[in-house]
Amino acid sequence: MVVTDSGLQHVAALLRQHGAVIVDLPVLRTVPGYRDARLRIATRRLIQAPVDHVLATTAAGWTRWLSAAAAWGLADPLRSGLSSASILSMNESVSASLVETGFTHDWVSSTGDLGEAVTWLLGRDPLSRRVAVTTDEALPARSIDRLRTHGIEVMVVPTRGSARPVGLAPLNRLAQMVIQREVHAVTFATAAGASALVDFTSRAGRGYLLLRALATDVAVATTHAESASFFRSRDIPVSWAADGSPDELARRLVEVLVARRRQFQARGHRFTVQGDAVLVNGTTIRLGPRPAMLMRTLAGYPGYTLSRSTIERFVPMSHRAGRFGVDQAVWRLRAELGDYGWLVATEIGRGYRLIVD
Repeated sequence: MVVTDSGLQHVAALLRQHGAVIVDLPVLRTVPGYRDARLRIATRRLIQAPVDHVLATTAAGWTRWLSAAAAWGLADPLRSGLSSASILSMNESVSASLVETGFTHDWVSSTGDLGEAVTWLLGRDPLSRRVAVTTDEALPARSIDRLRTHGIEVMVVPTRGSARPVGLAPLNRLAQMVIQREVHAVTFATAAGASALVDFTSRAGRGYLLLRALATDVAVATTHAESASFFRSRDIPVSWAADGSPDELARRLVEVLVARRRQFQARGHRFTVQGDAVLVNGTTIRLGPRPAMLMRTLAGYPGYTLSRSTIERFVPMSHRAGRFGVDQAVWRLRAELGDYGWLVATEIGRGYRLIVD
């Protein structure tokens, strides 16, 4: 599994406890909050003209905002400006962060969905005039437009800090790992990292291959609903923690990966295919990237013959291999399975299948 942000280390530690192999590959460099001119301007605006409600979307963003205000010498003015506002929390992690910093929330979301908070705000009587939203992402236009349509002024407080790619090498390596299915899951702290990856691969002419891998074979997880919307808008399945906690995110990702596990019996042996591993009667066989992809493809249809053209749709082949790419991949898979190479049977003129009881 790939972790693309240093802020996800606790999630990585939890997944290691489940046996995951973690690749740390940060793709963005974030400017500290106290150096973010946009955040400073938004903070001064709120101090000068307090708002009716503050919607806190992430725990890290809230803490980063208050820390930056303290660095600017604006901690007390900011607290004073927030004292008359009701504070809305998007999840339990945000609520805990509010308490730790001396605030209390007046409402907490049960789903982590920004639309739920917007509905709550529109149901107030009298209707609020000014709302501040702390955000680590670009806010969904539909939700913000709903507020503005009712005459509500929305002030965006960019708590993430500006970010830029660390460099082309990490993006290229991550793209290669995802496209070649060398990893089985990738986690993002924000949509900015995902956007940087998609933009990079699109410019290189590999955008479709990346999105296809994320939509079919490589599980995606992110920290909250805001960043998840980036993937949902592209029809990519994504997991996130409704309560914003690392434990919940790790649990959801484990559930997704376990659901992709394939099990069957052949010649009295119990086989389990999970990621790049094949477990046979409790013994683990590690496969290379392409043999693992081929194994997962065949295990998705145990006992059924898959034609070469069908296999090629699921397993990218080297152009150098030509029309014998599938045959070479099968040969490598059998070799890596060792004593269990017999598991992959050839159906002459038709294709390949797994032998099952």
